[in-house]
Amino acid sequence: MLHTVRARTTLTAVGVMSVAVTIAALALAILLERSLMRDVDARATLRVHDVVALAERGQVPPVLAGSGDDSTVAQLVAGGRVVAQSPAIRSGTVVADFVPRDSGVLVRSVSRPPIAGGSTYRVAAQRVDGPGGPMVAYAGASVEPVRDSIHALDTLLFFVGPALVLLIGAMTWWLVGRTLDPVEGIRRQVAEIAATGAALRVPEPQTADEIQRLARTMNTMLARLDDAATRQRRFISDAAHELRSPVAAIRAELDVAAAHPAVVDWPALLQRLTASSTRMERIVGDLFALATTDEQHALQRSVVDLDELIMRQVESARATGRHAVTAGTVDAARVWGDRGQLERVVANLLDNAERHAATSIEVELRSADDTAELVVADDGLGIPDAHRQLVFDRFARLDEARDRQRGGAGLGLAIARRIVEDHAGTIEVADSSRGARFVVRLPLLVPGAEVTAQRRLAPH
Repeated sequence: MLHTVRARTTLTAVGVMSVAVTIAALALAILLERSLMRDVDARATLRVHDVVALAERGQVPPVLAGSGDDSTVAQLVAGGRVVAQSPAIRSGTVVADFVPRDSGVLVRSVSRPPIAGGSTYRVAAQRVDGPGGPMVAYAGASVEPVRDSIHALDTLLFFVGPALVLLIGAMTWWLVGRTLDPVEGIRRQVAEIAATGAALRVPEPQTADEIQRLARTMNTMLARLDDAATRQRRFISDAAHELRSPVAAIRAELDVAAAHPAVVDWPALLQRLTASSTRMERIVGDLFALATTDEQHALQRSVVDLDELIMRQVESARATGRHAVTAGTVDAARVWGDRGQLERVVANLLDNAERHAATSIEVELRSADDTAELVVADDGLGIPDAHRQLVFDRFARLDEARDRQRGGAGLGLAIARRIVEDHAGTIEVADSSRGARFVVRLPLLVPGAEVTAQRRLAPH
């Protein structure tokens, strides 16, 4: 219980409030006592001034009246003998045993003075020169009202202070609980998601605060995780499906050969097995390439002459392909990137064109402003507008039977798109009067700007 945020916050608030209330109570009591004592001193000083004024005029009565309103008494002493005093003072006894050294007023506390009903007085003393000689005037004011007031304040604070601390503790407990209720709801939902794997979302409280932003961020993260898990499951399923077909074909061929070895056309069988293994090798290679492109840190970037790279791939396609490959306009273009990955982009586009072209493939490279534009076009059936984005998805095939026959697994264009995006470029299917026309755009490398390009393209 004490390990919860709610309990720790409440205990912290109670502790801080207790210290604050204690300090405030002490400060209030001290300040009030000092203020009341200053008032007592002021009353004693005013009374002694009155007695001094009477003594200076020689109008001192034998009995100095005591003031009931301000609880003061007065006494006039000459040569150690009481000349006049208030009735409350014990007869013939000097109120205090101190005498001012000058004509100023001296105020001191006197415990148990010879005054009826008083335990402590503040006594003010002042010298005075009367008609009969030097005298000392005393005036005292009781501090009992001060003590009564302080006692009443202490009693009040003794009950009010703890009550205030408990109130703050209860309010903190309630408020923190209300504040953390959405967080607990988020925790329960996340726990359910972790236990069941369901594609759920956490509740978003309409509070316009940090908790709402936390819930929104959690939902965004859960959506991305769910999407990643879905894509991973689809990827594994598609990969298993793609690999199962050639494996099944090889197994069927071997079973037939084992059952009827005498009638097997072994050269034809080896040719079919080689084709199936080649297809498996292509799929595995594409899967490895796709996994490699998912790790941006694996890219080995450098200055790449894109025109030279393209011409080498064109010559290779001419030597191994079934269709005519022509290179139209090929401008000089330098980019900052991974040479091997960029070669794979061009090779995959040429391989895709080779599988779908009717008779010819055309390659162009143009440099304009700060962009290099690579175009690979074929004269095949083309790609419908509705499928122009679909062809870049993993294992996507518009004509599955034809692609299987030609060895395509639907990974080449997905790999090409990922590599191009890693190089801050774009790839799209552009409009064409005949066949398919793929356009790749990459940022050109400005001379002397290798460091800038490296910073811009470096993975974060």
